[in-house]
Amino acid sequence: MSGVMQWLALRMDAGFNAKHIPAFKSGWAARSRDDVQFFETQDVLFRYREAAGPDGAPTLVFCADPPVSLEQYDDLLALASKDFRVIVFELPGMGFSPGKLSYRFGFEQTNDNVAAFLREVAGEGAFLAFSCAAGLAAVDIARRHAALVGAIVLIQVADVAGFARWKAARDPQNVLGRPILGQLAMRKMGRKRMPAWFRLALGRKDHEQRFCSCSGEAMDEGALWSLASAYQVYLRDDLDLPPVAHPTLSIWGETDGSHPPEHRATTANLASNLEQVTFPELGHFPELQEPETVFPIIRDWLIRQQNSSA
Repeated sequence: MSGVMQWLALRMDAGFNAKHIPAFKSGWAARSRDDVQFFETQDVLFRYREAAGPDGAPTLVFCADPPVSLEQYDDLLALASKDFRVIVFELPGMGFSPGKLSYRFGFEQTNDNVAAFLREVAGEGAFLAFSCAAGLAAVDIARRHAALVGAIVLIQVADVAGFARWKAARDPQNVLGRPILGQLAMRKMGRKRMPAWFRLALGRKDHEQRFCSCSGEAMDEGALWSLASAYQVYLRDDLDLPPVAHPTLSIWGETDGSHPPEHRATTANLASNLEQVTFPELGHFPELQEPETVFPIIRDWLIRQQNSSA
């Protein structure tokens, strides 16, 4: 029965996602910024923004960490596009990147669709700067689609065991982990849950208002946050994710109340060639909280990787 319930829950979330596709392509989600674009893969309609950068510049791809949407990236795009062609996209089932009826939120299926997006939109050898659970996607894509990835920046990313502990701490009653109940709870409570999540994750009261305001507007316009389906099938506790050899930079903000300090060390289990930088006064979204402080560190590290591989 549990397998049937899970199948029904994922199909229910997929149907809810898919019915938004026409509205997202023609409504607020398509017009909120002049540089918004869409790209369609087999199972997902990806929403993304792109800033061209200097001629011949390498491509840097950011992945929005929900409930953050693309609208939060204005300052970072302006800054990063001085040195890179910059793309930022929303994950399948999150923000305004709805899955189709065929999408079931699985780890490999999700990552293969992200890889298809990267192949056609970013091109081979892109630098990936992925946050939180999406960091596992960056590692998996680098392992199975190695040519797509030049180097990796993991922002607030624990290993598989760390994310199992993170899930348990964020959902102690296992509401989100229960098929159908979790999906219905997120649909009903996601908008109300968002400010409390930012309060915990940012760890900086002076940063809360701008994050809540931006994400609140997006959610009022229909932004998705399919967290229950991600909990149930994407973030599997039994994932086998060997470390990748790609050069990897780990970024951690220490005021993030959602990750205990010991999670920082676990990132080393994801990459054999790892450097780490921490920011004591920033939280779960350091590159968005203070891009003028954090991005130069990312930029200089990426330029070193590019020069060393030339």
